[in-house]
Order: sequence, then C-alpha cells, then structure tokens
Amino acid sequence: MATEVEIANIALSWLGQNVINSLNDNQNEAKIMKANYKTSRDKLLSDHAWTFATRRETLAPVADPPAFGGQSKFLIPSDVLRVQRVYRATNTSQGDQFQNANWVREGQYIIANESTVWCHFIFRNTNSDQYSPGFVHALAARLAADTAMVFTENRVLFEQMEALADQKLGDALYSEGSQGRTEVIRSTRLTGARKR
Repeated sequence: MATEVEIANIALSWLGQNVINSLNDNQNEAKIMKANYKTSRDKLLSDHAWTFATRRETLAPVADPPAFGGQSKFLIPSDVLRVQRVYRATNTSQGDQFQNANWVREGQYIIANESTVWCHFIFRNTNSDQYSPGFVHALAARLAADTAMVFTENRVLFEQMEALADQKLGDALYSEGSQGRTEVIRSTRLTGARKR
C-alpha cells in the first residue's frame, strides 16, 4: 500500500518541507521523521482497533503464579500494544462458549482466575503494506502534527496539522467501522403496521 518513506513524505509535503529518499538519509527532514515515526505509528495503532492490527491468541499461564489476587498470570506477547478483550471458556452442550473473564493487566502480564485465556490484542503491525489507505493518511497527518513545531515553529500551522490529523483519523475510523462485521438487515415492512 505505502512504504514508511512514502508516509513520511506525505507528512513532509503537507508541512512544505523537502521530501526524502530514506529515513536513514543524513538530511534534517529524514532525521526528524525517523525520530518520530515509530512513536507516532504505535500511538495511532494502540488507540483504535484497526482491522489490520487486531489478532486473537490463546495464552497458557506462566510457571510462577501471582503472589496474590489471582490464580494465574499470562505473558503478553512483546509486540502487543493493547489488550483489548480477555475471555474464558465455559463448557456447554453446544461446546465451548466464551464470555468475558475478570482480569487485570500488570506490566507485560494478564492476571486472571483462569487456567487459559482467549485474548483480542492490538499489536504493533510494522508492515505498512497492510495499512488501509485511511490509516496511511491518518498516520501522515499525525506525523505532520507531531513534527510541525520542530520544522516550522509556526503555532498556526501546528494547529492546522492537529485539525487535519483529527479529520483524517475520523475518516479512517469511519472506513474501518464499516467493514469486518455482519450486517444486520431489518425489515421496514412491519415498522408502520400499527399506524394503518
């Protein structure tokens, strides 16, 4: 979809700066983009449940249980930015059914009174080829806002980039929210039946 350099160059163009060939270039624009890219990307990824950065995983407990307050602790994978949901299984005649578990995050661990947990994670997806077009623009706008004062020392431009970042994020979230879910179809045939 877009490379890191292409995303950085969108941000630089919105700021009226010179574009770069690589984040490892020796020019000032590359150094500033490289210093901000990962932090801006991870912040944007962790704040929302992007379809390309969501993963399901089953965790088994680690050997040493918590000192108190929970039966088991589970190591969160190192690339996880946010634990979105944790479930536990209940056996029924139809097989395993899942319901919300009581859990708490402590550092890189989930503490829960379960022998196994099923988790939804938001992970650090560094493969920019998987980013949606909306996310690419949202990340470029976030980068532009995060670096505007460094490049220009112009408060008005900074505020404009913050507004642009909010707009691009809203657009991207709208697109994300309209995919990946079962559509509920409601008939309107009976809606006005009582009025007749």
